[in-house]
Amino acid sequence: MKLMLLGILILLPTIAPATEPKGSPQATLTLDMVVTAAQKSFPSLLAAEQRKQVAAGELTAAEGNFDTLLKSQNRWSVTGLYENQNNEITLEQPTQFWGTTFFGGWRRGVGDYPIYDGKSQTTDSGEARIGVNVPLWRNREIDRRRASLQQAEWGQLIAGHEYEQALIEATRIATYRYCDWLFAGLRLQVAKNLLQIAEQRDQGIRERVAAGDIPEFEALDNRRAIIERQERVVAAQRMLEQSAIQLSLYWRDSAGKPQVPKPELLPQQFPNIETLKTMSLDSALEKSLTQRPEPKRLELQVKQTQTEMELHQNQRNPAIDFTLSAANDIGNSKEKLNRNELYVGLNIDIPLQQRTASGRAEAAAANVRRLNFDRQLQNERIAAEVNDVFSALAAMRKRLALTADQLTAAEQLAEGEKTRFDLGESTLLFVNLREIAKGDAALQYAEATASLFKSYADYQAVLGIQEQLYD
Repeated sequence: MKLMLLGILILLPTIAPATEPKGSPQATLTLDMVVTAAQKSFPSLLAAEQRKQVAAGELTAAEGNFDTLLKSQNRWSVTGLYENQNNEITLEQPTQFWGTTFFGGWRRGVGDYPIYDGKSQTTDSGEARIGVNVPLWRNREIDRRRASLQQAEWGQLIAGHEYEQALIEATRIATYRYCDWLFAGLRLQVAKNLLQIAEQRDQGIRERVAAGDIPEFEALDNRRAIIERQERVVAAQRMLEQSAIQLSLYWRDSAGKPQVPKPELLPQQFPNIETLKTMSLDSALEKSLTQRPEPKRLELQVKQTQTEMELHQNQRNPAIDFTLSAANDIGNSKEKLNRNELYVGLNIDIPLQQRTASGRAEAAAANVRRLNFDRQLQNERIAAEVNDVFSALAAMRKRLALTADQLTAAEQLAEGEKTRFDLGESTLLFVNLREIAKGDAALQYAEATASLFKSYADYQAVLGIQEQLYD
């Protein structure tokens, strides 16, 4: 196989590396350089990175549901039969432990109060209070605070898997664009080499025509060949420029701006195909299902929706909350000294129709079933992609071997036809045809090599491998 890789070099002149102003050689552009630049600056990856930041912000917001809450209420009676002043400060601390909420605070009520409102009156220094509220049925196992927090935590993981998916796709497309650019460079070199052969032969043909060795018709035919090959160079040059522009979307400078690679950065050939290793089909199927980010993302989305479903199912239960609180006056008062109070409460809230919670629970359950069907389809699609990419790799390897044999035969025929022409046993028409066939065979070999590397890029993407294809 190594000999096959060297076959195309017969038609290609050595590509001289570009030089820096100081004279030091400039390295060729590798796929590793392209992928590294894309990972730093490619807009779709930057957008996916921002989605991770969004998810982090949503997690912080969900954690904020358990922030300590400070409340203040102040009321003054400025006219009327009873003039008084009421001030109250309360602290509430919700927790994740069974939905328990702790509360405490201070209140002060001074002035004149009617006898039925005597509890509003405190000492001049006020009254300290502390208590706890514990859900016994609804909101015990799950409530909106804890559900939102759990969903936000899974949302952050989902954003990470979305970034992985974007990274894999960007690496795959960057590999495609790099292979297109490298193939376009080889195509241009083949076209230039064929043109150079025809131009170098032109003077010798004219001399043979002048000597009467061959008819003038052969000189005209060679001139036609030169024009045809010039057209091929123009087309190949356009293809190289187009592929370089496409590659610039992934190869970016330090400021994140696209940079069009110069022809001097082209490598001389594709890397050795023997570096492309694959695992068995069964191992690839197993690895793809565990490595790909799409199944992981769908699994987390199912968990998010299941949490929503459990929340609304819980909301259909009666709300029975147990409350325990204590109060103690601070300082002395004329009416009462150090009043101590202990309260035990049971609050009940029963929705009679429960349509809101039931409807939302049914919707969430349907979404869970929908996502499970999506997971099934995704797994089947991944299995199909794995089988398809193995089929493509096998076909590309066979095609590469065939094009290598075709190139060898075309080279031998072209050399033999040239020898026959030099001996006067052939015409320039057949020489041109053999040379064109040799050039086309070289292009087919290069295209088959590019297709093999593209198929291997698909292989890595199907398996969820994020690293670059080759150096």
